[in-house]
Amino acid sequence: MIAVNDAGSTPATEGHGPCLVGHISDETAARRGAMVAHAMATVRDTELLLAESTTAPSADDIQLPADHRDAYSQSATAVAGVSDVEPAVDRRNPSALVMERESRPSLLTGLRGTDAERLADRTDVLTVDDRGDVETLASILVPIAGGRHSQLAVEAARAIAAANDAAIDLFHVVEADGAASRERGEQILATAATALGEFESADTWLYEAESAADAIIEQSEYYDLTVMGAPTVGPLERFVFGSTSTDVQQDADSPVVVAHAHSP
Repeated sequence: MIAVNDAGSTPATEGHGPCLVGHISDETAARRGAMVAHAMATVRDTELLLAESTTAPSADDIQLPADHRDAYSQSATAVAGVSDVEPAVDRRNPSALVMERESRPSLLTGLRGTDAERLADRTDVLTVDDRGDVETLASILVPIAGGRHSQLAVEAARAIAAANDAAIDLFHVVEADGAASRERGEQILATAATALGEFESADTWLYEAESAADAIIEQSEYYDLTVMGAPTVGPLERFVFGSTSTDVQQDADSPVVVAHAHSP
């Protein structure tokens, strides 16, 4: 259970800013969001803030998964009277924000970009959904494309895995034939594996397929959680041509955490 300390304001923490959890109305998504936030706050050694809401589950009612280690459970500060996460981000200056992801963005959202993309101008953003089970987390699939979003996905996956004693598979799909594509894929995986540091329960997987999105969606069914970077193309280009990350978010049957790295 999460311990809650009521506070009107929270002093800045040395190093990383606090980890803020926005309003998450669905119970499964709220529990997944709490799990992600507790893990991130622990590894970044920072405070955990929970935005209170009359519609979302109260902070002290959110149970962490049974496998979540006590060492990765933080005492949380409730941020009262916050009706919109954006002012909370402006006021609290978090280093990470955990929020619920829109299940099916509207046409207008598709053209203008999501709230998570907009807020990534100010902080790292991790979005969660309400799919699947939260009770047990033993395996995490981390599709890697390279770039800052993938870097945040690796950091988040490592934190979640450490908190739940889970294994990580770093997964890169090669869509084009040729030694050059495979060599680039191996380099991307090697860089991601280095970012995991001394984390031992990890493996790398170079996979050849015609469609990266289809391959990730297919393999994600065999894992308890998929953690991947946000789309690397803009909203308009994504609306016209699509993107691997968006396709996985919309079509995967298992839970997906999407990492939007801060881009000042």
